[in-house]
Amino acid sequence: MEKINPQKYSVDINGKFLFIRHGQTICNSDKNNKERKINYEYIDSHLSPKGIEQSKELKKLIAKLNIESIYVSPLYRSLETAKYIINDNYKGDIIVHPLIIECQNCIDDFIFDIKQTKNDFKNLNVNWNIFDEYVNENKKWNENFFYFDYFNCLEENQKKEKYNKLFNLFNKGDMNTLKKEIVNEIPKIIFNNNSFQPFESFKHVYSRFLTFKEFLLNKHKYTLNDSNQKVLVITHGDYLTVITNKYLFDDDKINFFPKDCCYCKNCDIISLYL
Repeated sequence: MEKINPQKYSVDINGKFLFIRHGQTICNSDKNNKERKINYEYIDSHLSPKGIEQSKELKKLIAKLNIESIYVSPLYRSLETAKYIINDNYKGDIIVHPLIIECQNCIDDFIFDIKQTKNDFKNLNVNWNIFDEYVNENKKWNENFFYFDYFNCLEENQKKEKYNKLFNLFNKGDMNTLKKEIVNEIPKIIFNNNSFQPFESFKHVYSRFLTFKEFLLNKHKYTLNDSNQKVLVITHGDYLTVITNKYLFDDDKINFFPKDCCYCKNCDIISLYL
């Protein structure tokens, strides 16, 4: 693996751009269960009771900050974390951005029903415009499966075959069968013969982060030097490990982290210096 200059970061709230890993999920809490990554109950996993408490505790810190904007992944746990950390002082939108979703490789990283997610958080000031624009511009995939666009380790015909099977079940409203088919389609490649064969390479994750970085720098160009106006980004553990990593993953079929990578625990917060 070729070394690169990673994103500079510090484990504090001193920077302008604060990246947060979501609270503990039900799937995270069951880490000793070897079958957890192939259990359809963990698709787009929700926060555990501990994850809710972690988020409420983080709210005390967030309440002391001047928040300019909040961006969240479209996965349920990120929105749920935002719900518990936001206080009444923040009057802006919670902006859903598709580029900060988790690496697309495990069962809890796939969306089950985005329409249900939108409905569940309808009482929050959630802004889906950027997400919806992304889906509309990329017409190959339904919004529920937009992340198929990130499956760079699969051939196009493999993606289409999996997508058509899952979309047909979703379109019929056969959600129970859909859950089981997601399990059948996703993990059998990842866990085939105990080898790790990802759908999305870490190199690809890093490339979409770079696109998101340019978005942030442009969107907040007039306040870049004002670190008192904070931008929160609620995202995921592997995503944060990739973007703070000092290695470039040059082989799209290899997805292992070196031992000296940064690893964020649930509800950890870091300043990322873009």
